[in-house]
Amino acid sequence: MKKRMKKSALSYAITLAVFSLPVLADTTHSSDVDVMVVTATTNQTSLREAPATISVITSEDLNRKPVNDVASALESVPGVHVVRSSGSEPNIIIRGLKNNNTARDNFTLLLVNGRRINSSETMVRGAGFDFSSIPISAIDRIEVIRGPMSSLYGSDALGGVVNVILKQPTEETRVNASLSYSHPEEGDGAMTKGNVWVSGSARPDKLLYSVAAEVSQQDAWFPDDVHAGNNFSGNAEQERKGIQAALTWLVNENNKILWDISYLEDKRTYPDTDRNSSSDDDITNGKKYTTSLGHQGEWSWGNDNINYLYENSKIHDDNTHPLLEVANAKQQNHSLDAKFGITAIDGQLITTGFDVLYTSIDIDRDYNDSQSLTQSALFLQDQITLSDTLSATLSGRLTHNNNFGSDFTPRAYLVYTPSDRLTLKGGYAEGFKTPSIYQSSKDFTLVSCGGACYLTGNPDLKPESSKTVEFTSSYRGDSWFVQGTVFANQIENMIDRDTSTRATGFITYQNIEDDVESKGLELEGDLDISDTLYLNANATYTKTEVKATGLDLENVPSWLASVTLNWDASADLTLFASANYTGKQLGYSYSLGENIWFDPYVIANLGASYRINHDWTVKAGITNFLDKNLQAESQDYQESEIGRSYYITVDMAL
Repeated sequence: MKKRMKKSALSYAITLAVFSLPVLADTTHSSDVDVMVVTATTNQTSLREAPATISVITSEDLNRKPVNDVASALESVPGVHVVRSSGSEPNIIIRGLKNNNTARDNFTLLLVNGRRINSSETMVRGAGFDFSSIPISAIDRIEVIRGPMSSLYGSDALGGVVNVILKQPTEETRVNASLSYSHPEEGDGAMTKGNVWVSGSARPDKLLYSVAAEVSQQDAWFPDDVHAGNNFSGNAEQERKGIQAALTWLVNENNKILWDISYLEDKRTYPDTDRNSSSDDDITNGKKYTTSLGHQGEWSWGNDNINYLYENSKIHDDNTHPLLEVANAKQQNHSLDAKFGITAIDGQLITTGFDVLYTSIDIDRDYNDSQSLTQSALFLQDQITLSDTLSATLSGRLTHNNNFGSDFTPRAYLVYTPSDRLTLKGGYAEGFKTPSIYQSSKDFTLVSCGGACYLTGNPDLKPESSKTVEFTSSYRGDSWFVQGTVFANQIENMIDRDTSTRATGFITYQNIEDDVESKGLELEGDLDISDTLYLNANATYTKTEVKATGLDLENVPSWLASVTLNWDASADLTLFASANYTGKQLGYSYSLGENIWFDPYVIANLGASYRINHDWTVKAGITNFLDKNLQAESQDYQESEIGRSYYITVDMAL
C-alpha cells in the first residue's frame, strides 16, 4: 500500500527556492468587522455580526494560489470536503452532510450572485458542470456558509451554501489577464489555462460593462508506474472554454438595471481503466448557456432586488459500456425571485420576498418521457437589534413543490458582541431537500450494478429534512484570531439506494427509516508571527452515524485540517506553503465486497509570487508536493489526486 516517493533534481531546486513561503490565506486577513457579507441575510452585514458560520475567500486569495475552479478554492475552508473523482465535476460536502451511497448527492447549494444555478439533473452519473462554469477571473469573492439556509434559499441548502459573487462592472477601464501552465512530474496530465477580465464604461455614469473569458486544456493523466491490466482510473482529459459578459445601466441615483450572459463548452474524455487497451474512451460534451435580467432599487420604504434567470444545459454522453446507449440530455431552468428590504421601527430590518422555479428535463436514454417540476416559495426575515451588543435574526420560508407538497423551514439566530474583541453567536435551523427528478420519477431507468441491474426512480420518496443547532465563539487579539464552533445535525428521510432487490435485476431509491446524525467541532485561527509572516490554520472533527446500522456515513473523513504559512519576503516577493490533512474515512471496497477504513493522507503545496513591476507578476510552485497517489494505494478510493506537479503563471493587471 505504501508508495516510495521519488524526488527529481527539479523538485529539490524548487523546494529550496520556495520553502518557507507563504500560502496566501484562504480567508481574508482583514478584520472581521471590516469585511462585509450578504449571503447570511441577503443584506450587507459585517462578517463578525453575520448570523451564520461563514468564511470569505477574496479575489486576492484566488490570485495568489493555483486555483483551477471554484471547488479548488474551497479546499482549505473549515468543515468543507472537496471530493474529486477521475475528472468528474467536484462535489462539495459541508460538515459531512451527504447521501450515504455517493458523494454526488450532497446538501450544498451553489449560488452565483445570490441566484441558484443547477445543471446536475443532466448527468446522473456525474454532477453537471456548475462549479467549472464560472470563470475564476470574473470572481470578486466567495462566501461559504456552513449550516442550513433553507429558510432563505429553499431546497438543497440543507448542509450549507456556496455563494460566488462576481466582479461588478467599473467606471474606470480595468484589464486583468493570466496565462498558466502545469505539468505532473510523472505521466502526462499537462494543463494550459488562459483567462482575461475587462471592465469599463460604455457611457460614463450611465452604462458599465465587463467581459470575462477563459480557455483551458488538460491532458489525461496516469502515473508512469501504471501498467497494462491495472484498473487505475486516472484523470480525464478536459477541454473547456467559456465567456461571461455583464452590463449595468445606472438609470438614476436610486435605480439600476443589470443584465448578464454566459456560455460554456466543456468536453471530457474519460480514459479506459486500462490505458494500454484498445477500447474506446468515454466522451462527454457539455454546453451551458445562462442569462439573467435584474433590477435593484432604493426607495423611501427600503429597497428591492428582482431577478429573472434562464439556464440551458446540454450534455452529449457517449459511454462505451455495451449496455449503455448514447445519451442526449437537456435541462432548462426558469427562475424568478424578488426580495424587498423594509426598514421598520425600533431597529428592525424586515426582508421578504418570493421565488418561482420551473425545471424541465429531457434525456432520451434514461427517461420514457420529458420531466418537469415547478417550485414556488414565500419567505420572511426579521433582523432585530435588541441592544448595542445583542441582535436576533428570525426567518421562515414556505416552499411548495408540485410533486412533494409544501414545507416550512424556520431559523433563529442570536449574535452577542460583549466587547470589541469577543463574539458569541448561535442558533437553530431546519432544512430540507426534495428528491431529484431522476430519484423520484417512475419513468427513470438506468443501467447500473456494472450492467447486472437497472436503477429506477421511486415516486413514493419523501423530502429529506434536517434539524441543526450550532454555537460559535470567537476572539480577536491585536495580532491573532481564534474561533471555535460546535454543531449537531439530525437528518430525517435520508435517501439511499435499496439494494435488497438486486437479485430481481432492479434496484431503486428509498428513504432510510432511522435518522442520520452529524455532529462535530470546527477550530480556526490566524496569527501574525511578524510584520511579514502570517499563519492560518483550521481543523474540523466530524462524527456521523446512520442509526439503522450504527455505521458512519461513507466517504466522510473524521478529521479535516489545513495550515498555511505566508511570508512577504520583500515588497515584491511573497511565498507560501500549505498542507491539507484528510483523516480516516469509511468506504466501500469493491475488490473485497465490504466496508473498510481508508487511511489518512496529506496534500501539500508550495508556491512563490514575484511582482516584476506594477503591471506584471509571475508565480511558480509545486502542487501535491508529497506526491500522494491515492489510487495507487487503493483503487477503492472514491477520490483522485494528480501526482506532484509544477506550475508557472504570468499575470497582467492594467
